[in-house]
Amino acid sequence: MGMKQKFLWVKKLVSRTYFKFGDIAIYGIIISIFLFLASNLHNFKETKADRTEIYVNNKLKYTYKLQKNEKKFFVMTDIGGVDVELKDHKIRVTSSFSPRKLCVKQGWIERTGQTIIGVPDKLFIKIIGKEDSDIDIIIR
Repeated sequence: MGMKQKFLWVKKLVSRTYFKFGDIAIYGIIISIFLFLASNLHNFKETKADRTEIYVNNKLKYTYKLQKNEKKFFVMTDIGGVDVELKDHKIRVTSSFSPRKLCVKQGWIERTGQTIIGVPDKLFIKIIGKEDSDIDIIIR
């Protein structure tokens, strides 16, 4: 089989396919963009969790530094209050007077941006990183 016959065989195969050359080029560009983004995922830096803010009735009531040692305290709310525990740079609500206790069921939070919300208690706990700003990412 000569070189010309091989080329004709490829040409016939391409002409029978469902996709045209332009379609394949667009799909190739899209796939290469996804591969590029996937290979650079490790470059996105997560800010280290530094402290936690506790809001009651939409007002900042307490700010605690996340710490290794265990610390338990009570936060007074409109329907009685919640018990909060800090330990191993994490925070959680251990008990609440709310009927469904959803803020207790949320468990430990430890990463910047994670929150615990107790709606009947009007409680909002969030973790703040060292460099807290409204900017998510900077592309250069």
